[in-house]
Amino acid sequence: MGLEESIILSIIDKLLIGVLMLVFGYWFNEKLEKLKGQINLTNAVAPNRANAYENLWEITEPFSPHFDKPHDNQEMEEVREKLSSWYYDDGNAMYLTFEASNLFLKSLALLDKEEDVPWEDIWKDIKKAFSSLRTQLKIDIGTYSQKEARRQLPESS
Repeated sequence: MGLEESIILSIIDKLLIGVLMLVFGYWFNEKLEKLKGQINLTNAVAPNRANAYENLWEITEPFSPHFDKPHDNQEMEEVREKLSSWYYDDGNAMYLTFEASNLFLKSLALLDKEEDVPWEDIWKDIKKAFSSLRTQLKIDIGTYSQKEARRQLPESS
């Protein structure tokens, strides 16, 4: 191989390296910009999400562990209406994670019971569903980790 061929191969080699660096740089920049956009969106939504979660926490309080028996029909219907309004009318569904939204809808569905079914018959299921939802809210906002959420808190007296 002559000097001329070596120079040509060296130039081609450098051009290929340059093109690969350019392609990698473009790809990396696209990924970085997408990540920045996701972070900016998360930061912009965070105050609204925290407010929505706080309101949902308050609405679901009647299903917290310190209530041993169901409320009367009127109270249960009022809570169901508040939950439905919170999710659909107020647009707070947009702030729930997929898992929290899934748990919310399952919990809400339990409140749409048949007229002839007493609340006492499904109270444990309702409390369990809302407990799972409330735990997921804590995971979503970072109060609990996934590992911590699997542990049981002691009973309060």
